[in-house]
Order: sequence, then C-alpha cells, then structure tokens
Amino acid sequence: IGELSLKGKNLTEVKQLIQNILKERNPNSITSVSLFKPRTVLITFKGDVFSEGTLSLPATYNVSTAFKLSALPRLKSNVSIPESISYLKYTDKKQKINKLNAGSGAPNHEHYYSRNIYVKHADGTQQVADILKAAAYNNPAFDPYIKEGDEIFVPFESGNYPKISISGEVINPSTLPFKKGDKVSLLLKLAGSFTDDADKDNIKLILTENSEKIQLNVDSAMNLIGNDYELNNGSMILVGKKMMENPSESGMVAVSGHIKNPGVYPIINGRTKIKEIIELAGGLTESAYLPMANIYRKYDGLSYSVNPRNDIDEKFQYSDLTLQDTVRFNIDQNMKLPVVSCDFNALFKANSSVDNVVLYDGDLIVLPANPGSVFVYGQVNKPGYVTFEKGKNMNWYIERAGEIAEGGKSGRARIIRGKNNTWAEGDDDVEVFAGDEIYIPREKDIPPGTEIQTWAMIVSALGATAAVINAIIFALR
Repeated sequence: IGELSLKGKNLTEVKQLIQNILKERNPNSITSVSLFKPRTVLITFKGDVFSEGTLSLPATYNVSTAFKLSALPRLKSNVSIPESISYLKYTDKKQKINKLNAGSGAPNHEHYYSRNIYVKHADGTQQVADILKAAAYNNPAFDPYIKEGDEIFVPFESGNYPKISISGEVINPSTLPFKKGDKVSLLLKLAGSFTDDADKDNIKLILTENSEKIQLNVDSAMNLIGNDYELNNGSMILVGKKMMENPSESGMVAVSGHIKNPGVYPIINGRTKIKEIIELAGGLTESAYLPMANIYRKYDGLSYSVNPRNDIDEKFQYSDLTLQDTVRFNIDQNMKLPVVSCDFNALFKANSSVDNVVLYDGDLIVLPANPGSVFVYGQVNKPGYVTFEKGKNMNWYIERAGEIAEGGKSGRARIIRGKNNTWAEGDDDVEVFAGDEIYIPREKDIPPGTEIQTWAMIVSALGATAAVINAIIFALR
C-alpha cells in the first residue's frame, strides 16, 4: 500500500481506511489489521505531582493511567530512600484513614484533581480530564488519550471548592468535587454497590438549595429508577441502614491434638469456659502434655497493607522507655502472637479458677503430646537432647549434658520455655518441663578498652575517696 497519513484518526478509522484500499485493489480480499506497537509520546507533568518533568509514555495511555504510573511516587530502583519512605508514610496514612472509615458509612475524600486535570495539547486545544466521571459512566471521552507534546497540569488541593457526596450503606461512600450538570446517577455509579445492610427503601437525596429531601428508587445494580435529578453544591445522597438484629452470642471453638474427641464445638461467647469444652470433647488423653498446651485467639490485625514499622512507632510514640529499649520492644512487637493467657497445668492439676478462662468465637485449643526431652546447648560438653524426667531442675540437665564447658558461665544459664519461648532463671526450685531448652552462654563480651576504662574509673573513685578522707582528717586536726 505504501505510506498513509493517519493524522487525527483513531484505530477503528485506520482499520477501515486500509480495508477500503485493499478492497479497491481486490474486492475478494479478506483483511485484518492489528496494532503491532503503540507509538511513544513525550508529555510534561506539572503541578501537584511527585516530580515535575517530561516523560515518554505509550500513546495508548489515558490521562488517568499516565497520572497513576508517572505522577505518583512508586517504589522502583531509581527512587531515593527518602522518596521511598515518604511514599510509604503517605500510603500508610491513607490506608489507616480508609480502615477507620470502613463500615461507618462516612465518605472517603476524593481529591480535587480527580475531576480537574487540565490538558493542553500541542495544537493549542485544551481539555479537562474528569477521571471520576469517566470511571462512573465507562466513557473515555472524559479521560482522553495522551498525545505528543501534551502538557498536563494537576491542580493543587484547595479546601474551598463545591462538593457533593454519597454516604451510608454503600461500598464506596465518597465526597467529590461538584461540577455543574452533575446528576444523581453519577454518585450512584461511583458508590459501586449497596452493602448487605443497606435499606433500599430509605435512600434520600438532599438538595441544599431548598433543604428538600427526595426519596430515590434505586435497583440492586445501582440504576436509578425515575427522575435523574440535577445536583447542586452540597447535595448529598444518604443510604439508610436496616434495623440491627440482636447480635448472636453463639460461636464455635476448635480443639486439636491429644484429646479424645478433637473437632469443633459450639460455645456462648464470653461465657463458656475452657473446662466445659474439654469435658464436651471427652477429656484429655493420657499422652496430652499440659505445660505445652495453648489457646490461640482469632486475630483480625493481620493485613498486607499495614506497615509493621509504623505500628511499632505508633505504640512507642508516648512511651517513657529509653531509646535503648526500642530494640527489645521491636523484637517483642514483631514476635507477638494472639495467645490467651492460660496455664493448663495449674488449671487441671491445681484447679486454678483464674486459668479457667472464657472462650470466644474462633478460639483454637491445642493440646500437644509430651516431647519427652529437653534440649541443652551453648557452652556445655555434650550439647543435645536429654531425656525428660519430671521434677528435675536446670542443674540436673546440665550435668547430664556433660557439665559446663570451658568458657561457659553458669550464672548466666537460662531456661527457655517450650510453651512460649519466655526465659527463666534456673534456680534449684524451678522445674524444667519437657520441650524446654536450656542455654548456657559464655562470659559477657566486653569491647576492647572497656575493661581498662572501668578499672580507671574505679581507681579514680578510690583516689577521690582517699582525698576526701585526708581532707576530713586534716580539718579535724
């Protein structure tokens, strides 16, 4: 065919042009046209963007796509550490606010630029990209494709602009910038869908010009039935909530391990106690080992969107601990598990009422078998597993492991509990349980010069004391 001028044509028009030319040459020809590769164009971002400048992007990008990929910060190899930290803080705060709003029906704030990105084309024409309207109506006319030489200005946020909102029992409650000509259908489409608790007979439109409340009729697909009212500044749609039924007090817990009838059992939340469930499950087997038993509670705090570092900083913000304590606190925070405080040994052997804890829906009770050994390691002559014997203390196990090796320090030896990895000093009256570990460290590591400095301080203190004594004696004379 040769070269063709495709200036100003879209892909559909280009296909038709090529097919017409081929049909003229061969009326029986069957043609298909595919875009092998989109051209790249140079565009410039200005205004409220992470970094102003010129970018090379595919011409198949809409303004919204170009903005998301290029105007917002992203974690990539050429982003500096301060920029990465700034971006993480921004996303953490945004997710935290969204999480606080979740389920409340309170609207999330849509930025001013989401409906007001200004695009100036190289030929002098200009457009305003309305990203929210394009998404609501699935209409790319409101979110144009980028062109060679485009200048895209993202406006800065201003608190004094007209707004409209939809809130209540919808998936995406939102407050967004108002534009003349906006209608009820726009807010309904942006809301996504109703929640399960939405009262579809209680959907009100409030027009601020006359404080009029209008009942709206909306189907389950968020389509408006009836008049599509034109909105004004401050207009809002409120979606009501169904009357709450009394929350169920019933729940279930799972029991696993060495119990006669493991499985799932019904409970009354906050009332059923651990002993009741153990009896309901047929009781413990002979192999169940109580010192290692645990209750794990359903934990809702796990989320890939949460930055653990931010969680640690938040808890430490008003702490009166020293900065040196932060390392220990970080370890404790990162290793925290959703376990319930309960000593099964005290509960079933000493009938401890304190340890007969109440259960809640989703609790998991784990009753392991006796591990049969204690692991002794560190500075001992024969590190390894030592067969467990009930009632023995730490020194007895160290003897069985060949005594403390050269370089070991007996006063620093500790028991690490198999149940929860807590450390305990091994006094003579402290019992070791199966599954525990015993660790014998070396002498404390002292950095070079520290010992000399310590002795120098001691000598200085003795010298100062001697001088004071001499002064007192001299004064008394």
